[in-house]
Amino acid sequence: MSTTGRPRSVSLFAGGGGMTLGFQHAGFKTVMASDVEASAARTFAHNFPHAPFLHADIRHVTKNELIEAVGGEVDVVIGGPPCQGFSTIGDQNPADPRNGLFWCFARVVEWLRPTCFVMENVNYLRTQYGGRYEREIVRAFQRLGYHVHVTTLNAADYGVPQLRKRVFFFGSRLSPKFAWPAATHGVGGIPYATVGEALAGLDSTFANHAVLNHSDTVQARYRLIPEGGRMPAPGELPPEIRRKNFGNTYKRLHRGRPSLTLVPGNNAFPVHPTEHRSLTPREGARIQTFPDAYIFQGNRSEQCRLVGNAVPVRLAEHIGAAVLAHMSGERLTNGVPSTPVPCLTKEGSPNVPAQKSRNLTAASLFTGAGGLTLGFQNAGFHVLGSVDKKNSVARNHALNFPDIAHLTADVGAMSSEDLVKLIGQPTVDVVFGGPPCQGFSIFGRRRFVNTKGHRAEADERNDLSIKYFDLAFALEPKFIFFENVKGFVSTPLGETTYLSAIEKKLDAAGYEFAHRVINCASYGVPQARERFILVAWRKDLAFVWPEAKFFAEPKPWQRRFVTLADVISDLIDSSTHSAEFSHVPMNHKPLVVARYELIPEGGRLPVQTMPDELRKGYRSDDVKNFSHVYKRLSMSQPATTMVPGHNAFPVHPILPRTLTVREAARIQTFPDHMRFVGTRQQQCTLVGNAVPPLLGEIFAAAIAKGIEGNFTSAGYKRDVYDLAVVS
Repeated sequence: MSTTGRPRSVSLFAGGGGMTLGFQHAGFKTVMASDVEASAARTFAHNFPHAPFLHADIRHVTKNELIEAVGGEVDVVIGGPPCQGFSTIGDQNPADPRNGLFWCFARVVEWLRPTCFVMENVNYLRTQYGGRYEREIVRAFQRLGYHVHVTTLNAADYGVPQLRKRVFFFGSRLSPKFAWPAATHGVGGIPYATVGEALAGLDSTFANHAVLNHSDTVQARYRLIPEGGRMPAPGELPPEIRRKNFGNTYKRLHRGRPSLTLVPGNNAFPVHPTEHRSLTPREGARIQTFPDAYIFQGNRSEQCRLVGNAVPVRLAEHIGAAVLAHMSGERLTNGVPSTPVPCLTKEGSPNVPAQKSRNLTAASLFTGAGGLTLGFQNAGFHVLGSVDKKNSVARNHALNFPDIAHLTADVGAMSSEDLVKLIGQPTVDVVFGGPPCQGFSIFGRRRFVNTKGHRAEADERNDLSIKYFDLAFALEPKFIFFENVKGFVSTPLGETTYLSAIEKKLDAAGYEFAHRVINCASYGVPQARERFILVAWRKDLAFVWPEAKFFAEPKPWQRRFVTLADVISDLIDSSTHSAEFSHVPMNHKPLVVARYELIPEGGRLPVQTMPDELRKGYRSDDVKNFSHVYKRLSMSQPATTMVPGHNAFPVHPILPRTLTVREAARIQTFPDHMRFVGTRQQQCTLVGNAVPPLLGEIFAAAIAKGIEGNFTSAGYKRDVYDLAVVS
């Protein structure tokens, strides 16, 4: 701990500043805070004028930039990465790219090596997909040498007038002994703080107290909600104010109870206890225990988001006091002793499947690097077996999925009996895979366009798509997932096409099906990778195609494409280079480097204006054609399609070299704990050919819902206002 004054803290994803302020009240000095939102930067500048603020996307910050901004040693890193992918109020999408911001938090902890860290998130993270995320988080920090403690705290138990349960992760490089703060309010303690107490005395002179001008229809609905209650069922409402679904905003608070959990958004706060309107930002701030002198910047919507997302100040102060006592070696008064999570880093597989909340099984054909395997595993499936003919696949599979049975074999020569023997049972819920695509690829077919008598059906690789479905039918799956290049749609098979032939097979076997050519970037993958996806399901089931939620030019309420800057900025630093990490740049020849240096970001080699000496090759004095690899990516855009091969990856957006295997793996959404072995060519081929795990997980989650019948029904969302604890 710092020997000169107060212990030093860094606040990530600072947002409205609740955790920052609480830790300051507990005795910490904020030496740097960071957030990507402009309203957060302005709010921080107003309320913490002497503390440095890094207004940046933490994914884009390099190690050197961060260390320079912090300016010295750090005692504790605190923060709450965005939680929408975990929240019961949000999409509950385990593959939401925002969930990956946790890894940025872990990366900062690795770079700064603080004595301790505290990370907050929604409590649903602990149970979603059998606790997969909690285990991943614990394992990541244990790898960094921290004793990790995890608990769920309810803000109401610490004097906050709000029923707000959140999970907290505490890590320490000191003693494993730690005590969480004991509850001060509730049964056996001080009575819970109430909404009425929190809102008392507010008037129009207070900052951030702008009332939302609701429509007559909304006000009419509010008038029907009793204090502490919710609106009548939609069918009981007058026809003129009905709608299909009413969310958490149509609940009225009670003056004699704590508030329900505040949800961020301009019109997402609950209804005032007595007035026919939603809460103002200042009323929300009172419930979040911010002092009235703490002023939020931005428009009303931005203020509501800052308030609603914050860690309540009073709760943060209690946690800060517990951390300070731990660092000082003192005993926390009335603390609750905690035992660190047992070490998880010695488990055989880095990709440990969820302790299944789902009893769903799957089999993988044409496994490759395991992008689909990881995606289905992350969605809660138990993958029983895997098949691929390449020895390089077997070596990588043994490293990353040692608990999944794998067979090195030619799928085209397999029988259904072989497959049943591998998986150990006659049926599975899902068969998934992506047969070799070179015969269907537009790029591949272009090579044969002038070949006399070339027929697509003569390419034996194409027949593997037919074989794939024949083997799948033998396992009687509820669902079949098939991925290929977009050229599959039009590849001829005699007088018909491969797609038409497969459609007839599916119909005859009793399956419904849907297929589309999708852009992976529309699903949060930082890559404009167009692929053909076919999902087939038994006719007694149903399937809802996952919605694309990312856009090149998003509207204000939509999400932009994930960019290269979001995923590879931290890898620019040469200190991250490692053969074990598959992050070793190619040693390009000087002539190639000189050409790369001419390519503008997001552009191509300027052949027409290139100096004569760069037109010469090592085998020719006049190169007639420069390959597609002479194209530089852009940090502000998704990557182009990763093409497999030793030197087929595109040029880095900034540096005069092609991408490393690890950079390509990041673009393909493989987690950093996945390891790739073999020659560079083998690693590039495995990564470049893979289905992005993120895409696989999104479709696997939708398939799981189809099997379980777990689709969102009309009516109310989950009621989070549990009044039993205050009765």
